Amino acid sequence: MELTRERALELHRQMWTDMQRDLGDCPTRSERCKYKAHWINEHFSDERHIINDCLLCEYVHGIMKEKFRVGWSYVHCGNYCPIRWICGRCEDSCKNERNWDGMPISELLDLPENESRKEN
Repeated sequence: MELTRERALELHRQMWTDMQRDLGDCPTRSERCKYKAHWINEHFSDERHIINDCLLCEYVHGIMKEKFRVGWSYVHCGNYCPIRWICGRCEDSCKNERNWDGMPISELLDLPENESRKEN
C-alpha cells in the first residue's frame, strides 16, 4: 500500500478515535491489539498484511523500500515515524514511561507530529 505521510496520520488518528469511541479511553493491551486488527481488516480487507496493524509503520515501510531499498525494522520506525512517541518509538518498553499500549487514547491522540521526520 502506498501512503503519504498525511494519509497515514489521518488513518492513524481515525483508527484510534474509533477505538476510543468503542472501547473507552483506557482499553487493555489485548483489547487494543484485537481492535487494531479488526479495524485494519475492516478498512483494508483488499490489502496485503499491514505491518503491526499500524498505518504509520506501513508508511515507514514505504519510505524505506522506496528511498533506501531496505526492509522495515523497529529501528526505522523510531527514526522515521511521523509521530513523536514518548519513548522514541511506539514499541519501546521504557521504564517509567508509557507507550501506545498503556497510555490513555486521549494522550496518544495528542502526541505531536515528528516535524524533523517529514518525508514524502
